[in-house]
Amino acid sequence: MNGDRWGLRDAIVTPLLELYGTHPQEEREVYIATSGGVDSSALAVAVMETDAEPIITSFTLDDRESSDFIAAMNLAQHFGLKFVPVFVPTDEEFIVNSVLDNMRRYRLRRKADIECMYPFIYMINEIGKAGATDLMTGMWADGHFCLSKTGMIHSRHSIEAFQKFRHGYFHGKPKRQQQILPTACKESGISLCAPFWSPAIFELFSNSTWDEVNKPRQKEPIRAAFPELDSLRLKNHLNLQLGDSGIADAVGGAMKARFAPASKSPVSAYNAIVRRGLVEA
Repeated sequence: MNGDRWGLRDAIVTPLLELYGTHPQEEREVYIATSGGVDSSALAVAVMETDAEPIITSFTLDDRESSDFIAAMNLAQHFGLKFVPVFVPTDEEFIVNSVLDNMRRYRLRRKADIECMYPFIYMINEIGKAGATDLMTGMWADGHFCLSKTGMIHSRHSIEAFQKFRHGYFHGKPKRQQQILPTACKESGISLCAPFWSPAIFELFSNSTWDEVNKPRQKEPIRAAFPELDSLRLKNHLNLQLGDSGIADAVGGAMKARFAPASKSPVSAYNAIVRRGLVEA
């Protein structure tokens, strides 16, 4: 593709063709979990080049339609793909029981993991009940581009610092979500595919600077490799806990109200749960 000097499109599509490309006797559906961002949107386009049927799925709290959710609906509509919405409960009792179960089963302890995994695990369970067998996610694409607050401050100004960040992200301490999601999927009879974790994709940018992969547009290699997305005017990177998802407020609020009502932060609630031995295996 014009502008795809990294060869990213081939690096994504070729393994998917091997995985989904030849199933003449079955119609294989691949659910793509998306917030409507560039990473997962690119994967939807990539799956369209295989023999599988891409199905867009996205979650939102059951009392709103977040901008992520709306963007996912727009993505599905733009390409004429099936859209499967998942409405995550905001009922306080349901949240408390689900979070305690998640903390116990997956040994979740960090605030970000606890709050982010609540809707993800719920979504996995729901699409599993609907018969999903394959789930694809654009998670961990951010590690190629160094867009975290800390990374932007310390690691964008030299190629050495940028590549050190990337190496630490992909080859450093294992990420809890990377361990949890495959397990949760397996429990629901689903195979998880996360193309951006591929070592082959890591190598594509191993000699690049931060500016080369984020200018003139954030995540330029993905945008250049999939120009079909240009007309959608996709948003830039934003953490799940930010924006208007309401996830952090709903989960943190429910847990704080139950376990640390006098505290200003739900971290006190999560610490209290562990301290009281409420989530021991």
